Amino acid sequence: MGNMTSRREFLRGAACAGVATAAATGTHGAAGRGRQPLLRIAVMSDIQGYPYPEDAGMRNLERALDVLAPLKPDVVVNDGDINDSGRDADAVAWYKARCDARLGRLPHVACTGNHEIAFIPPEMESIRTPSACLRDFNAVFGYGADERVVRRTICGFDFIALSLSRIEGYTDDEIGELKSALDAAVARDATRPVFVVTHYHPFGTVNNSDNEMQGLALRRLLDSYPQAVSISGHTHNPLQDPRSIWQGKFTAVDTSTLCYGCIENNPPAANQISCLVPYGHEAVGFMMAEVYDDGIVFRRFSARDRREIEPDNPWMVPWPHRPESPRYGFDRRRAATPAPQFTCDPEPTLWYDFGYVYLMFNAAEKRAAVFGYRVELAEDGGGARSYFHLSDYYRLEENRTDRIVFKAPSGALRSGASYRCRIYPVGFFGREGRPCEWNFSIRSSYALRSGAPNFVQE
Repeated sequence: MGNMTSRREFLRGAACAGVATAAATGTHGAAGRGRQPLLRIAVMSDIQGYPYPEDAGMRNLERALDVLAPLKPDVVVNDGDINDSGRDADAVAWYKARCDARLGRLPHVACTGNHEIAFIPPEMESIRTPSACLRDFNAVFGYGADERVVRRTICGFDFIALSLSRIEGYTDDEIGELKSALDAAVARDATRPVFVVTHYHPFGTVNNSDNEMQGLALRRLLDSYPQAVSISGHTHNPLQDPRSIWQGKFTAVDTSTLCYGCIENNPPAANQISCLVPYGHEAVGFMMAEVYDDGIVFRRFSARDRREIEPDNPWMVPWPHRPESPRYGFDRRRAATPAPQFTCDPEPTLWYDFGYVYLMFNAAEKRAAVFGYRVELAEDGGGARSYFHLSDYYRLEENRTDRIVFKAPSGALRSGASYRCRIYPVGFFGREGRPCEWNFSIRSSYALRSGAPNFVQE
């Protein structure tokens, strides 16, 4: 009995086999039109792990490998933060060993992230310098000891990885080295995409790429290379977010995370702790990029349940890239994407509970297309204040809720006061639907509690 395959394992294997068949026959994406891809790229990032099988990041790595192994990638890309701390390189070695065991000894293109070179105890800082961390990282992947820019030609395509040597961002010298590598790749073949692997995003591209120190120099460089396909991580954005792919003068994708999900630098949400999303253990993803002579198909997967995200809607990038008409430009998609709407009675309800007040209402249509809700509260005789509530678009489909529960933040309401409330569903590109409007009062006898709310994370 101990060696028998459980029904759950059998079904999981059948699902993976079905995914592999779809990839082998090129059924995903108009770019392939039934042909075999020229190249398959497995893309993972931000494990932030420890070298133990029970570690959350490493468990998600195994889930990703369950899907990727039958898809038979030709190369593995990792854009950093494999380690949780630069105190040692054990997690990087663990990651590489597991990939080799599950995928075969494929070529790897990887770069250090901020976690590989930082978060080092003070007593180790003189030993675990960023240079020492880079040497250990490079040793795992067989790169030159001090190689900051790694360029490899694999199956006729160029890959360039730029490692971080300081958490503030890339130095002028490193950007110069990257430019030389890009020029060499374009000189070799200017018609094919050049995959540029960095941890930080190019500035002003995908969601949460607004840190000039980290990404402005990178953006200015890549703007001159329409052949560039930027692959980056760092911000842990859920792959269900359509802003995780961007096109302008080049193409950029955010590869998400295998540890926990975040949302930063968007409207601060009342149901977040810092940048962490509620139930962030479900917002873990990875990708497979299938490269054809006339396009690239990016397929997104959830590591939590080993499923493809929107299998009928992969990101399909036509090639050659035409900067004058980018398919995934934000302005174009913002104009083409309607605002989400409430399609039935939201049934707003007030719920008193142990000194807190909750507003409950029915979710807007197409829940996966709703980024969140803007809750506007105006006390009688006073001005309005707005609060943002992140939706559960990134969660497993079976765990999404039809009923939204908004916990009023400390100080938002006052005992004995009356309020006009408007609730606006908000799309990913900022467009707001028609609001649900209602009035309510807080009982004067109800003693509201203050202090930091305790939001659920698991």
